Amino acid sequence: MEDVRFDGKLDYKIDNIGYVRVLRNENYIFEYKTGKERYSFVYVESGELEYSFPKSQNIIKIDKGSLLFIPKRFPYKTKYLKQNTMIKIIIFDIIGEHLPLYLTTPFPKKSSDISSVFASISNQNMQNTLFLSSKIYELIYHLQNNNLSVPKKYLPIIPAVNAIKQAYHENQKISYYAEMCHMSESNFRLLFKQYTGKSPIEYRNLIRISEAKKMIDSGEFTVSEAAYLTGFNNMAFFYEVYNKS
Repeated sequence: MEDVRFDGKLDYKIDNIGYVRVLRNENYIFEYKTGKERYSFVYVESGELEYSFPKSQNIIKIDKGSLLFIPKRFPYKTKYLKQNTMIKIIIFDIIGEHLPLYLTTPFPKKSSDISSVFASISNQNMQNTLFLSSKIYELIYHLQNNNLSVPKKYLPIIPAVNAIKQAYHENQKISYYAEMCHMSESNFRLLFKQYTGKSPIEYRNLIRISEAKKMIDSGEFTVSEAAYLTGFNNMAFFYEVYNKS
């Protein structure tokens, strides 16, 4: 007979929960100059949005099926990029003194597990505090899994890694990513290379090439269209990176 046991304890709890659905049209803009007084999970049911965060100089675009975690009192500005963009927002507070680092910075994520969480929220249970509380813990669990494999040493650069993955087509300078992580450019370059094995530009180009290959293989885009849409403005350079990948 095998007896397996576990005794665990969370350093925080969820409280003060709210839920809202919002439908807006293209180019609608709103801003929270001091941030919200509670944490938020923003899920895109349809359409696309852009969030800009003055505090970290970060811009995050999220589309259908994407989730964005926003810490409380974190200033941001939102712009709706498509007509009839529908978002679902779970608002809550976290009571605790020792929050994980990944709950202190905006964080995008996209997965079928997250889509399933929001698909389970209906008109019948959206006012059930206990039910919503369980969903918040489930979402935090998915965010945690995304960060468990990251050694503590490299956590400071994760916002930049996520920003590159999310907006690989943007031609941001290294200084932009370094400022986002509150690091000097030299330290940022060093830590980034240690973590990914690539420089930030090499890392971004690999993602671009991967996405361009998907576009070309789909048959819906020409090579030049795929190159342009993924951020390459020079076809000779695109072929150079493509052949090395």
